[in-house]
Amino acid sequence: MTINSQTKPTPKEKILDATLKLIGANGIHHTTCRKIAALADVNLAAINYYFGSKDMVINEALKTFTSTLMSSFNYLDDFETPPEERIRNFLRSYADYTLEYPDFFRNFIEQVLHESSASFEYIEFIKQTGLHKLKGSVREITRANVAETELTMKIFQMFSSLEFPILVGDKMKILAQFDYSDQDFRYKYLDLVKSLLTP
Repeated sequence: MTINSQTKPTPKEKILDATLKLIGANGIHHTTCRKIAALADVNLAAINYYFGSKDMVINEALKTFTSTLMSSFNYLDDFETPPEERIRNFLRSYADYTLEYPDFFRNFIEQVLHESSASFEYIEFIKQTGLHKLKGSVREITRANVAETELTMKIFQMFSSLEFPILVGDKMKILAQFDYSDQDFRYKYLDLVKSLLTP
């Protein structure tokens, strides 16, 4: 849910953005309607007006995050673009969005690890669609008969490389002496990640 900087966000967008930030920082159970309304700078009644309840706004925020994360995989469907460029576009989109809500992404990874219902849709998407799309593009790049297990390992290496900078947050500057939030550094890092996929 990237809000266009050219247009003023609607109250509904502000509520969803605040919900994503609060869930990331405090977890679902510590996110309240009052905190959402305060951070979004809207009246408490606006949450009920747009969503009906706290559970509904949290559910919508989770769906928005998951849906946007999964939409990064659409770059892999652009078969008029060379596979190296498709993967580059995917990596940039995925990394940029996880960096937009880093605390939420860390919370989301925790849910994936514990197989919570909130992460079920994403896990199923990866198993049924995402992994298949990535394998197709990586197979095109390698142009070789790579074993299925090795192909899967390369993709999980890539995911680990995408998630690590977000999981360690500001400590990345201390550990690696570069600022992952700086787009130039991030895209150079992602180009190196992409190179891991090639033979």
